[in-house]
Amino acid sequence: MSLKIKEVEVKNGAVFIADVHYKKDNKVFLNFLNELYKNPPSQLFLLGDIFHLLLPFKFLINYNKEAIELINKLSKKTEIYYTPGNHDFNLDSIFENIVVADVFVDKKRGFFLTHGDLTDKDLFYKLYSKLVRNYLGNRFLNILTLNFVNNWLFKKILQKKIKCLKIKNFKEKVFLKTADMNYKVIIEGHYHQNKKFAFKNKIYVNLGAFVCDRSYFVLENNDIKEKIYGN
Repeated sequence: MSLKIKEVEVKNGAVFIADVHYKKDNKVFLNFLNELYKNPPSQLFLLGDIFHLLLPFKFLINYNKEAIELINKLSKKTEIYYTPGNHDFNLDSIFENIVVADVFVDKKRGFFLTHGDLTDKDLFYKLYSKLVRNYLGNRFLNILTLNFVNNWLFKKILQKKIKCLKIKNFKEKVFLKTADMNYKVIIEGHYHQNKKFAFKNKIYVNLGAFVCDRSYFVLENNDIKEKIYGN
């Protein structure tokens, strides 16, 4: 799968958040978005799995309506950049004023920002991602079954709980996956680890998962600093 990459200037004060896994009863995230609307940051980077499940289907758009509307509202006050995750993709038609790409790069700062699943080296996962992200295939299935299969599957996925577990040998894993990336700072979500590693000439940052610990991150004086919402 070829990655859709867009260049961007990452500004001081930018906010980064990943793995919210929003469900419609998640008032914490809605409150977080409302606070950003009152005090908009210079930029907001949504690095995937912001929604527990979001694709451009009526059932899911209605289910996630409140958060979608708030993000669209916020996009009128600040720049928003969204990298799809493995739970939310094919998003271009859903968000009005938001830049969507698999990867954002700032060549001047040497930043590489993505969700993290599409840079995985696992060939089986790459094939799975290509199949599951095929919008036309999903759309055909939806029409063929009069919405039954997809809506049934969507409901099942929305019931699934997210695990907040530590990954063994995580440092070694990301060292291997980033070995051929020529960027100074690589920022990803996906793994829910909330870890930062220095590898010779690069820094790897795995954002914490908002769903696990209410963490988000802010670029302050060229450093990615963790914040906890509500503290």
